[in-house]
Parts: sequence; C-alpha cells; structure tokens
Amino acid sequence: MLIELLKPHTHAGVLHAPGTHLGIDEATARWLIERGVAKPTEAPDEPGVKPQPTARKGD
Repeated sequence: MLIELLKPHTHAGVLHAPGTHLGIDEATARWLIERGVAKPTEAPDEPGVKPQPTARKGD
C-alpha cells in the first residue's frame, strides 16, 4: 500500500519527513493512518519521485 507521511516517522531506524511516500504492507499502513501519521495515496505528487519500499522487522 502506498502512503504519504503527515508527520515525521522513524521506520526501521530511518527518520522519514512529512510528505515522504512509502510503499508498505497494508497492516502497517492502516496502523499509521489510524494514528494520524499518514494518509493513503495513489501515486507520488512529484514527477520522478518513487515510493520508498520498506520492510518490517521479521519480514
């Protein structure tokens, strides 16, 4: 699932700024959305910006 961060968020030890687009698993995306940290998005707003894939620990 593709999300856009609304607040700074550290994932796997990396700090991501608001506006960052991340491609993550749906459960993690829903968890972040429910807490107001992210919103779902269809595609990056800026041309040439690719979503940053992330992996959860244990994946």
